[in-house]
Amino acid sequence: MKHLLYLTPLFFLLCCSKKEDTSTNSNNENKVTEKKVAPELQLEVINSDSAGPDLKYEIVDGKAIIVRYSGTAESYTIPATIEGARVSEIKRRAFENCTSLKSVIIGENVVTIGPWAFSGCSGISSIEIPESVTTIGNLAFNKCFALEAINVQENNNSYSSEEGVLYDREKIKLVQCPLGKVGELNVERGVKYINDFAFRSCEQITRINLNNEVQLIGNGAFQGCAALNQISLPESINSIGQMAFYKCENLTSIELPESIKSIGVQAFSNSGLKTIQFSSGITSISKGAFFDCPSLEEITIPESVKSIGRGAFSRCANLKSVTFLGDAPSASSDAFAGTSPAIFFTPGAQGWSDQFSGLDVQERPSQP
Repeated sequence: MKHLLYLTPLFFLLCCSKKEDTSTNSNNENKVTEKKVAPELQLEVINSDSAGPDLKYEIVDGKAIIVRYSGTAESYTIPATIEGARVSEIKRRAFENCTSLKSVIIGENVVTIGPWAFSGCSGISSIEIPESVTTIGNLAFNKCFALEAINVQENNNSYSSEEGVLYDREKIKLVQCPLGKVGELNVERGVKYINDFAFRSCEQITRINLNNEVQLIGNGAFQGCAALNQISLPESINSIGQMAFYKCENLTSIELPESIKSIGVQAFSNSGLKTIQFSSGITSISKGAFFDCPSLEEITIPESVKSIGRGAFSRCANLKSVTFLGDAPSASSDAFAGTSPAIFFTPGAQGWSDQFSGLDVQERPSQP
């Protein structure tokens, strides 16, 4: 009996302690349940049966955004609405690498198609852009190698198309050439700008005819056009962007018009150039402009050139001679790294010494 009296208070204390722990946990749970998210951070993620289990999307401010499609269907229609919300955007990479897709119909309320939205959809042969679309991101159709036509509805106020090529509404800018185009292509009259990456990886185009109004060739505009063997640059062009003709392996010659003052970084690197005809208007040759052009054997630099960037002619393994017609330009010590051409300068020119960019220099022999 005496032992029982001692145990009773101990049992009571243990029970009270357990009850207090339970109460504390309950209060903590209530606090978590009652926690609210700031209105500006609220994001509703839905996967409803109406859109299908393979489609992930978000609804933000009453508008639906396609985030990711992971299905294996050959044909897919992006709905106009989901759960009563207008589908206004296809997010970047939303359909990336959906190789089974051969046909996509874009909903009538879509306003924005993000960068790389359909990248790697190698089975799509054509795509229709509805009149609602106002923005198409760079490389939206990257690696769509079967794509032969990008067609825009007539009432679209931002874009237009001609023979399957995507332009802005006024046809001042060529936005995107479908990668499945084959052979020769004529750029529409009135076009002044070739967009960044406009012809990137158009591997079956052999010739491009630019009009006499084109002023700018964007970054990477013709990058990876492996079959391109002929393009004439008109006198209207004043700028060639970075990597504009990178890896154009069948482009063997280029003539740069006098309107061009500088050449973008790596503009012709890794190309098949054998001959380059510089104009007397060019003043600088940028970093890596002709890097790794193994077929290049001889070049003549006009007297207008004042600077040559790093690695401009590096790794041109078969470059045998470089002739300068004017005074010695400024040049990086590695402008000709990985190659060892003979460097010639014109008699009477100023600024020359025994070496130029780490190479021996000699006066050009007199012409007979």
